[in-house]
Amino acid sequence: MKITPELAEIFGIHVGDGYLRYHGRTKELDISGSYEEKSYYDNHMIPLFNKTFNLKIEGKYFPSRKTYGFVVREPEVIEIFKQFGFPSGKKSTIIKVPDCILYSNSKKIVSAFLRGYFDTDGCLTFRNRKGKNKYSAFKKKFNYYPRILLISVSKDLIEDIKKLLVKFDFKYYTCVYQPKNKNWNDVYRLRLLGNRNLIKWMMHIGTKNPVKLSRYEIWENYGFCPTNTTFNQRINILAGKINPYGPVM
Repeated sequence: MKITPELAEIFGIHVGDGYLRYHGRTKELDISGSYEEKSYYDNHMIPLFNKTFNLKIEGKYFPSRKTYGFVVREPEVIEIFKQFGFPSGKKSTIIKVPDCILYSNSKKIVSAFLRGYFDTDGCLTFRNRKGKNKYSAFKKKFNYYPRILLISVSKDLIEDIKKLLVKFDFKYYTCVYQPKNKNWNDVYRLRLLGNRNLIKWMMHIGTKNPVKLSRYEIWENYGFCPTNTTFNQRINILAGKINPYGPVM
């Protein structure tokens, strides 16, 4: 199967939230995330899978892990993921960007993969800034400064993503967190900071996840985004039902 922007986005989704198994009797692709992201699954991700692979899957709630998602068991779909190099079983420390995307000259394919990964495993946050006589009262009080965070225990994945970001001239910072517990894996963190990076991200990569989009839209409208808010609270802020400047209840 030829790589397309749709398939690239699906691969990014799998890298973020997927679990693939094809050794032994069980052959399936399991993708699930927070129940708060149900609208993202129902309105974008599941239709994307159904259209790309000619499926009729529906979302479901998984009580044991308190997540929402779906399972694909069609052999031809599992074979596609296998052919593009995705491993069976636990992937967190060994996952990487498929070569067909890593070395692609198509920005549409690269951006689609990044969007799929960001929408499932990335994070958009805003913070205030401290410093005596350095920042305005607004910047000290409100969370206005954007941060896009991509975090993984796979060193290869973060290194590959860095190469993809270079194609769009993003400026990023990386660091490695080494847990005190020697049994835990090192954590590789990539950060894109500031207004320019966020605006460029939304222009070239974007997001199809309403949970993340709601944070961006509040920031775009008000110049900041309150922390510790639920998706429903942010929807009410955007609808004018909640004042973002006061305590968000």
